[in-house]
Amino acid sequence: MNGQVGLSPVKRCSLYAHNLVSIMTTKPKKPAAVPPTPFPADPDTLHQIGNWLWIPLRKEWRDVSAQPEEVVRQKFIRVLVEHYGYDLAQMDQERRTQHGHRSPRVDIGVWKSAADKNAKPGRSPVLVVECKSDSIEIQEKDYYQGESYTRASGCEFFVATNNRHTSVFRVLHGLPGEFVAINEIPKATDWGDAKRLKEIKESLRTFNRKEFQDLLFVCHGILRDVHKMDPGRAFDTISKILFIKMYVERSGLHGTFTTDYLDKRAASRMPNDPQVHDGLFELTKDFYKADELFTANDRLDISESTFRRIVKELERFDLAKTGDDIKGLAFERFLGTTFRGELGQYFTPRPVVEFMVDLLNPVEGELVCDPASGSGGFLIRAFEHVRALIMQDVQAKKDAERDRIEGLDLPEEEKELQIEKAFAKLNVELLPSGPDNKPIDTRVGRLAWKCIYGTDAEPRAARTAKMNMVMHGDGHGGIHYHDGLVDINGIFDGRFDVVLTNPPFGSNVGKDQKLGGSEETRIPTDPVYIAACKERYGEAWEKNHNRLLQLEIEDTPILDLFDIGFGKANRPTELIFVERCLNLLRPGGRMGIVLPDGNLNNPSLAWLRRYAEGRAKLLAVVSLPEEAFRSSDATVKTSLVFMTKFTEAETAAWESAWEQAEEELNPTFDTQRDTLHATYATRITTCDDKPAEEILDKLTSLGITRVLPAWTRGEAPAYPRSIGSTLQAKPLWEGTVAAEHKDTAAQLKRDAQAALAVAAKAGDTLLSQLKAKYREVDSAHTAALWARVRELFDYPVFVAAPKSVGIKSTGETGDGVTNDLPQVLMQFRAFQAWITQGADEGAQPNFPEPSAA
Repeated sequence: MNGQVGLSPVKRCSLYAHNLVSIMTTKPKKPAAVPPTPFPADPDTLHQIGNWLWIPLRKEWRDVSAQPEEVVRQKFIRVLVEHYGYDLAQMDQERRTQHGHRSPRVDIGVWKSAADKNAKPGRSPVLVVECKSDSIEIQEKDYYQGESYTRASGCEFFVATNNRHTSVFRVLHGLPGEFVAINEIPKATDWGDAKRLKEIKESLRTFNRKEFQDLLFVCHGILRDVHKMDPGRAFDTISKILFIKMYVERSGLHGTFTTDYLDKRAASRMPNDPQVHDGLFELTKDFYKADELFTANDRLDISESTFRRIVKELERFDLAKTGDDIKGLAFERFLGTTFRGELGQYFTPRPVVEFMVDLLNPVEGELVCDPASGSGGFLIRAFEHVRALIMQDVQAKKDAERDRIEGLDLPEEEKELQIEKAFAKLNVELLPSGPDNKPIDTRVGRLAWKCIYGTDAEPRAARTAKMNMVMHGDGHGGIHYHDGLVDINGIFDGRFDVVLTNPPFGSNVGKDQKLGGSEETRIPTDPVYIAACKERYGEAWEKNHNRLLQLEIEDTPILDLFDIGFGKANRPTELIFVERCLNLLRPGGRMGIVLPDGNLNNPSLAWLRRYAEGRAKLLAVVSLPEEAFRSSDATVKTSLVFMTKFTEAETAAWESAWEQAEEELNPTFDTQRDTLHATYATRITTCDDKPAEEILDKLTSLGITRVLPAWTRGEAPAYPRSIGSTLQAKPLWEGTVAAEHKDTAAQLKRDAQAALAVAAKAGDTLLSQLKAKYREVDSAHTAALWARVRELFDYPVFVAAPKSVGIKSTGETGDGVTNDLPQVLMQFRAFQAWITQGADEGAQPNFPEPSAA
């Protein structure tokens, strides 16, 4: 059972029901009756009447209305008695060491025997426990009292516990001394078994990523062999079991999820109840409902015996005592290896992900999006990055509060109480979700539920990303199964501070792909969804949603939502995602995207580069070695491209630069066009035909002239920014003739048209040549404009080409694989500092060469 005890006093205190008649209207007095047993018969409960809690070790009732940590302490004492086999006579609470007035105090001390506890002089406890009333992951620095007591008393085992988590440590005494995380609390019967204690101290440490990863593969093999599951179905089933395990172990009251736990559940199962494993999965589905991890129809679809076998494999590891980074990394690696062929394109190597996120450096309060989120790597890392900043700030505030309180002239116990309250208040900000796994208004809660967004058009990838994020300690539901090019929920243009993505390569978006043409491109019409989004995102969302609904009715191609796709038959997917990412950013927002090198250097894609350059500043380009994506069967070489969308001021400055460039360069290129026109005009009007020219000369003498109209400038294209194409009309007749010459002129005109008809092909060829010359001038004109704009709107760009990026061609990553990206990040930070200081060329950073491959 999780959370505060005492929400249902009638159930928990049935022995005292007669005292509860007026509990809802008056505060009950301190009970006089002594409970006949230390704990009630119902599991995981305590004797409590209103705010009064029975304290078995003190044999007294206490008012816990202002002491929530007391509830945590008494619940854990019951766990020590019933799960670990200790006797209350072996325990004490609130005992100090014998080292003076300021000596540390223990929340719970456990001795090897009652005699040891009562011995004079005092003997060392075998177990020290400190309790907190919060629900965040264990923050070791918060447990300084228990740590001090453990060291001072010479104890070897220290347990830190709160409402949701429990961590166990072995204390290595001596200097400097350290606490080493282990995986299990010794039971009462273990103290006489030296071999068993050695196992606890050394073998059953908190498992590392490789151990967990290997274990997942063992479970995968069981499902493959027993139930003949394909990799995808086996992965889904293992994921479900892992979430059952997390659901059971998160409270810290049941210890590790074991077959013993299953047996206890089975013993209380009624004949008509579902099988234990099916019932547990239904409870798990309900708990994670807000995350939309499972559908109502999801089932385990395995036998009870297979479930027990997998639980047995997993039971030596307690996920509640394992860091989110270890769980998450192991899950990621298992995921990537399992789906290397089937879903390999959805995995960006973690060293690359970490580098991209760290370079863009999202901070608290910023909105982050990945419109092609795959397994969720970028969003997970962004969450971890910002959470670490929040935790660092909260720790600084706790240190300051502790220093302030310890400087007050207060009794020692009052100082401890104030520090406890200050820490508890600050630690609330680290909760990602409430006890019911729903959104919570805390700093980490706002990060998890309001700042992280992603979509993927592949249903298993989207669902896996959600699981991956929960496994990493994030309970938010901001990832959706949806086409990343189509708005959904809070994902719409102009909203995000940071966009990170590795879009799909090698595919096209065709004009046959329409809004609403498939499940992942539909525009939701559910009234509940619409009401929730209107309330959360406001008028901007509503206006955009109505626009999309109308476009869906009009059977609009997805391509037509984009400048670079409008009216096209198809476009490569990664090109459309470049515009999608820019659109999603607010002015000044930052973007990182993985792109094929051809997008950066192919002459035929110069238009794309100019399109992006006219909307955003290029921050950095980091070329990756070929092996970076080889393990995902990718054959294309890639680079990481980082940009910052123009602010309003930068947009104005860029427009001003373009206008200035036009003022400076247009006259020069217009003169070139005039010269070309003059060179070709007579030749085109006469079709280079001598007889026709002679007839035209006679007509000119009579006042009628065949002329080539002056060139005109067409409308500039919507993208990329360029000069409008030079337009040239065909020759036409001008002038009038005197009345007495009308008949002569008419005959001459008929003769000229006949001659020109014979030479028309030559005239058409000359007109085509002139137009081709104009196009050359237009191209040179546009190139010159861009060159001049770049001079006027100049800024330095960071460029790097690391030889190793922490991943081998086999997909192997880790500490043993050379990784130049941390060095590149340091160089980028130096580059940023240089720009901030004025970008003096004489002070430009001197970057060392990357390591050899």
